Amino acid sequence: MRSQWAKTSTRPGDPPLSTLGHQQARETGVFLDSLMSADGVTKDNITWLSSPFLRCLQTSSEALNVMKKVNVHRLEIKPEYSVFEWDGHGGTWHSSLPTMEERAHYFPRLDPAYKSLFVPQLPEPRSEFHNRCNRAIQSINKRHSFVPRSALVVVTHAAACIGLCKAATNMTFQEITPAGPCSIFRLTRTSDTDPWSLDPHNAPGGLNGHTDHISDKGDKTPPWNNFGDKLIHRGYTGPPTSRFAPPEVRDEL
Repeated sequence: MRSQWAKTSTRPGDPPLSTLGHQQARETGVFLDSLMSADGVTKDNITWLSSPFLRCLQTSSEALNVMKKVNVHRLEIKPEYSVFEWDGHGGTWHSSLPTMEERAHYFPRLDPAYKSLFVPQLPEPRSEFHNRCNRAIQSINKRHSFVPRSALVVVTHAAACIGLCKAATNMTFQEITPAGPCSIFRLTRTSDTDPWSLDPHNAPGGLNGHTDHISDKGDKTPPWNNFGDKLIHRGYTGPPTSRFAPPEVRDEL
């Protein structure tokens, strides 16, 4: 767990995946492989962005290594700082990050020469996080034009999953499923000018925080959509009908 890692590590803000996390990452890769194959996505039309934190790079590497239907041989992981973790510790978590040149020694797929869309200023107040997500989506739209049967994969953290989905779709927090480990949010668009769309959170088989591909969801990292006041419903801001909503929220319905 992060708290245990932080007590002894020289990089307290950059913990690795647990054994369960590695398993979940591989299961996500198998699911994405089938999904992309069914959609006619090819290696040449995949862009894989990942937060530079260790656990996200491990997730990316594990997922790509099990993808067989879509040929992802030598597909590079591009370290994207604009989607990295929100740091509620005054920037100290981010100070744990090594250089990408060092990371590349451990992750052969990593492209250390990739230029991030932008690097958020630190320390980053919580009030600035949503502006950062909006800027990230605007930058993604500008750099990555619409291509039919293509996939832009972004491997990031729970808060960024929710913030980026909100920024891309103009949906409310109440419409976005809480993000658990290896949740999948599939956003789609049909042109450069059309907005991104996301399945309703309660759509059968929808990919709005999808976790059905995970055989063991664990109980140490609860799904997260908690941008509100921690004193009110534990800060929960997600769909009130979600199974992840606190009991007191569901009781109010």
